[in-house]
Amino acid sequence: MKKLKILLGNATLSYLAGSETWTYTLASQLKEMGHDVFCYSPELGIISDKLKEKNIKSFNEFNVGGIMPFTFVLEENFDHDYDFIIANHYFVVEKLRAKFPKTPIISTIHGILHFMDSGEKAPEHPALESGVSQFISVSEEVQEKLKKDYNIDSLIIRNFFDIKKFDLPKANEKPKQFLMNTNYAGREDPAIKVVKEVAVEMGARLAVIGENFVQNFDVISAIKDADVVFGMGRSVLEGVAGGRLGIVHGRWGTGGVVIDQNIDNLRRFNFSGRNVEKLATKEEIIEMIETYYNPTNLQWGKDYIARDHNVVLAAEEFVRLGRELIGENINNVDLNNA
Repeated sequence: MKKLKILLGNATLSYLAGSETWTYTLASQLKEMGHDVFCYSPELGIISDKLKEKNIKSFNEFNVGGIMPFTFVLEENFDHDYDFIIANHYFVVEKLRAKFPKTPIISTIHGILHFMDSGEKAPEHPALESGVSQFISVSEEVQEKLKKDYNIDSLIIRNFFDIKKFDLPKANEKPKQFLMNTNYAGREDPAIKVVKEVAVEMGARLAVIGENFVQNFDVISAIKDADVVFGMGRSVLEGVAGGRLGIVHGRWGTGGVVIDQNIDNLRRFNFSGRNVEKLATKEEIIEMIETYYNPTNLQWGKDYIARDHNVVLAAEEFVRLGRELIGENINNVDLNNA
């Protein structure tokens, strides 16, 4: 079947956070599958720069003739005739719908906070008046909210990762270093303070990365040096993908260890901690680590991510949906070569 021309949209491509790295990961995989992939965001930066290294062009403006490339030199006219669009955030969806009134749009909803304190719509609010062809939820919690609040039927495609990048050396026999990856907490945040206390008690070092600390596109290097990774959503799952013990821990609470016994409850709430909504004590976290830090659980986690959070499988699903929306017959198609 023909290769597709796909546009991805996100609120920013200038920030190392969840939907930004989600967009980078999906765009990279779609490109690797042989499709023509482009990205749009009002704010370009580190993510669009990294996409450029993969020959994925990003745009940030509309003009009369189409989207204008983010550049200081004139470029030849570009044909913005896309087969379908994958977009996050309601205002991005609205803008893309206004520009491409007939192009199918798949819109992913990443969270449940749909209104700001002011009452204005938050970015994760669904674009209800934009003729979205298919809504995607990242978890059962989001899926249920879309159905309850807006009567929207959505499909679940969970957070995904480029699994081959996480083929790291095994963790130490006993945990020697912790990593906390957060864009929400400051140095004196209770979620960080309790992990500091755990590290001191267990004789381990603690590294913290994120908006208020060190931001690094190469998070894998930080995971490589760690044995236990604390975080929420993509942050904690990246650690699990690398064969580390992941503990869901952050602003919503301490959801628990990413192990077989907890997985259904944790992923229902997108590994946010909302399944518990309170921080664990130092003693409780130490007990988690001492109980579950072993090769069997670390390997289980790595296998789980490869099976249920693999970008190859997620990209195949987006391509399948896109082909359906444009009316292509996908029966008997080998999706590995889709």
